[in-house]
Amino acid sequence: MSMLTFWPWTVLALLSGLLVFSSMLCLCYAIGTDAAARGASGVGWALFAVLFLPIAAPAYAVYRTRLPARDASPEPLERGLGAFGIGGTAAFITSALVSPPDPLTQLLYLVPLVLVFVPAAALVCYKPDWRALIP
Repeated sequence: MSMLTFWPWTVLALLSGLLVFSSMLCLCYAIGTDAAARGASGVGWALFAVLFLPIAAPAYAVYRTRLPARDASPEPLERGLGAFGIGGTAAFITSALVSPPDPLTQLLYLVPLVLVFVPAAALVCYKPDWRALIP
């Protein structure tokens, strides 16, 4: 097999890795800004999320029920980055669970799932009529 046949897979892997990394950083940003808007330490929660995201996301989801409600609704930047962070991270986890145990197949599942999960996260988490997670 020549090197040219591996080139598209390498580009797909790098782009998917960048997509996953950026969605996780956006999720950390959303956790930090939501915590700051509720009176908790936004920098502390964002740093905790950057270091321990698999633990921090569910821990903050439980902890935020003890925090007071937000005074103002999220800004458009927070809504966009939060939807991308939640949807992209959920798409990565779902692609890992539903794809066969092959990293190339997981990469092929990731992009369509991101295209579905990011708008769904925007609707469920940040749309005023659909506010299930942010009261």
